[in-house]
Amino acid sequence: MSARENGLPPKEATLFKSIVKHYETKQYKKGLKAADTVLKKFPEHGETLAMKGLLLNCVDKKTEAYELVRRGVKQDIKSQVCWHVYGLLYRSDREYLQAIKCYRGALRHDPENMKILRDLSMLQVQMRDLPGFLQTRQQLLTIKPTNRMHWFTFAISQHLMGRYTQAIGVVDSYEKTLEGAPDNEYEHSEMLLYKNMLHQEAGNVQDALDHLDSCENDVVDKTSWKQSRGTALLQLGRFDEAKAVFDTLLKANPENFGYHAGLQAAELRTSTVTERWLEVEVGEETEQTLRALYADLQQRFPRSNVCRRLPLDFTRDREYFVEAFTAYALPYIRKGVPSLFADIKPLSTRQDKREQIAQTISTWLASLESDGRFPGGATWELPSSIMWVRVLVAQHADQCGNSAEAVRQIDLAIEHTPTCLDLFLFKARIYKHAGDLPNASYWMDEARKMDLADRYLNTKATRYMLRADLPDEAAKTIALFTKDGDQNSNLFDMQCMWYELEAANSYLRLGDYGRALKNFSSIEKHFTDIVEDQFDFHTYCVRKMTLRAYVRMLRLEDHLWGHTFFVRAACGIIETYLSIADKPKSAAAEDSEESLDTMSAAERKKAESKRRRAEAKAKAEAEAQARKEAPAGGAGANSKGKKAKDKPADEDPDGAALAAVEAPLDKASEYLRTLQLHAPGELRTQTFACEIAMRKRKYLLALRALRKAVTIAKDDPTVHRCIVRFLHEVRTQELPPVIAEVVALNTEALGLAAGVSLLQFNEAYVERCPSVAAHVVGAELVLLLAPKQKEAALKRVLSLDLEHCSLQGCIDAHALVSKALGDAAASAEFARRARQRFPFATYFALPASSEQPVG
Repeated sequence: MSARENGLPPKEATLFKSIVKHYETKQYKKGLKAADTVLKKFPEHGETLAMKGLLLNCVDKKTEAYELVRRGVKQDIKSQVCWHVYGLLYRSDREYLQAIKCYRGALRHDPENMKILRDLSMLQVQMRDLPGFLQTRQQLLTIKPTNRMHWFTFAISQHLMGRYTQAIGVVDSYEKTLEGAPDNEYEHSEMLLYKNMLHQEAGNVQDALDHLDSCENDVVDKTSWKQSRGTALLQLGRFDEAKAVFDTLLKANPENFGYHAGLQAAELRTSTVTERWLEVEVGEETEQTLRALYADLQQRFPRSNVCRRLPLDFTRDREYFVEAFTAYALPYIRKGVPSLFADIKPLSTRQDKREQIAQTISTWLASLESDGRFPGGATWELPSSIMWVRVLVAQHADQCGNSAEAVRQIDLAIEHTPTCLDLFLFKARIYKHAGDLPNASYWMDEARKMDLADRYLNTKATRYMLRADLPDEAAKTIALFTKDGDQNSNLFDMQCMWYELEAANSYLRLGDYGRALKNFSSIEKHFTDIVEDQFDFHTYCVRKMTLRAYVRMLRLEDHLWGHTFFVRAACGIIETYLSIADKPKSAAAEDSEESLDTMSAAERKKAESKRRRAEAKAKAEAEAQARKEAPAGGAGANSKGKKAKDKPADEDPDGAALAAVEAPLDKASEYLRTLQLHAPGELRTQTFACEIAMRKRKYLLALRALRKAVTIAKDDPTVHRCIVRFLHEVRTQELPPVIAEVVALNTEALGLAAGVSLLQFNEAYVERCPSVAAHVVGAELVLLLAPKQKEAALKRVLSLDLEHCSLQGCIDAHALVSKALGDAAASAEFARRARQRFPFATYFALPASSEQPVG
């Protein structure tokens, strides 16, 4: 009797092994042919059925694949191969939780299978099942302790769990197994630096320093070693030694802000490292110490820009600032460096520095206009110098909100040198800040046309067109630099999120909610792909011993959904769905709702089922038609005649299906939950949470969001509006006693003291926060709380001082006067005052009164 493997005779067993080999070498057709040969004789062999299903999945026949694998599991439910294949199938579809269940099923029948354990551990760390990951890696290390990867993956599992002592112990145990010189110096060095990282995160600063000193000769990455040592010395208060370390680092790279911050801390003899001094109180002694330090550094590193730039941040002495600013800026002006203002722009956040810069550059301009030299200069300046000074004056005036002076100066600069394309770029930016987006887009496009090969100018022109709500022109412009002019798929493949964000916001302003949602949801898909992309690094990083980078990557991925781009996209989606919810329903929809109201529960259920079947049928017909019309060859084939892998057709290119949702608030809530989990510190997260909860009449959820919003920004006008609206609504509704009691107990936490009316609370807020936005919100809430005080609210808005008002503040105030208050005469008067403050803003422009693009 012949020996049998997997229930197969020797010939078929050998053929089955070839199926596995073909799968591993990606020879799927050969594997399918071998599987069919086995199944002809043994049509119910479970493992062969499973392997055939896995091969079919690789050639995009997913439905058949799942059917075969499930049949295989049924036929041989105790086979670890069937369960493993089932897990691989789920893993390919990113159904990781189901894949983990399948792997555990496989391990029940083969508990020490190394491959299954390794695959399971990858899924566990991907899903951040850290206790399970720790257990699996410990089991792998126990089974095969000679494998280096098992040691360090086990150490990382301890590290991610916060068990630093145990992780250090694992690395120590591995080090004891080493004999002789390391095979790879770089990998050994990374191991030592990773161990030091564990000491630092455990808070063992002295142990970390001792370890660094002991392994100095074995570390290849000397820069990281010095950075870690300098940081440890600062934390231990050994400032003289720390100064020597950071001084050595600066010799290698005097442009590194981090090295400067470390040297400053050592010189000031403090463990607190400060990279930016603009928002920090600087005492006279501290300033003198830093001035002496940078006087020395400027002598030692005369070509270092950072050594000349940093004193502008920490100095508070007027004369020294003017002297340092002049020494820093003049060389850039003489060389014609366009990015000078971008470098010094942060200085304008301080009132004193803003005034000093304005006075200094005005003096330069007057001196150049009078005799062609800078103040105190002995030689004549190049003709281009006055042009760049005018640019600096224009940019600073724009920063200070004086758009008229900014436009005048930039026009003089263009008149001086009309061939400098940077000037048109700056003019476009000035018009953007002034509120004239059509003109801004026009001048940016003029800059682009001066150098059609410049991708940066193409990008800026596209962005400005989208902000001017010209999406069609923007698509044509960006297509000039995309593959084959196909901007949609090409930009999506490149994960070009800035374009998708700007396009989505443009479509949202235009009321095209489908396209807005389409672009916003594309960003969500990018972040999903980024999360999935980490999968391959779980083994690669440990194999290459880039352990520190791997841990940093995992921590980055943990906070990925709180990234600015995703937060902006999610907030855009929520805002879009709220707009859809507010959109008036069509007559047909209203009739449908009325008919549903007259139906019984059973009839309503039957109608809903009928509607769903109709939608599914229409969708199937559309897919069939798309497949029928799809080209069989041509673009889908390469030069050798082989058919390239076609991308699946986009079934909803305009986002119509995304916008045609029955419950937009429920869709908005899905994205809100992600923001609440990953970006709870964002004010918009809490204000949107309050808005949606109030619309759903879930007042306790609204209260929870408001309490969090108060801790983030108590005096923000948006938060104040939400609080007053919430308290006003709950006081006018009949709430269940328990909810009413909870709200009453938390009212004081929202800022409303006992015995104070909402009107008094609103007035106190306006007095406490004298900003224009606060006054506008205060007037808006007066209309809500006491409609009879409409005249007082109108008077409050009309009496605003617009000199210190932002453009958006003026727009909000005008919208309140014209729409909520409904006073046409007052609206016209307010617009006239706003035009004086913002002469170029198209929002307040009279018909044909604003400057028209010339082209």
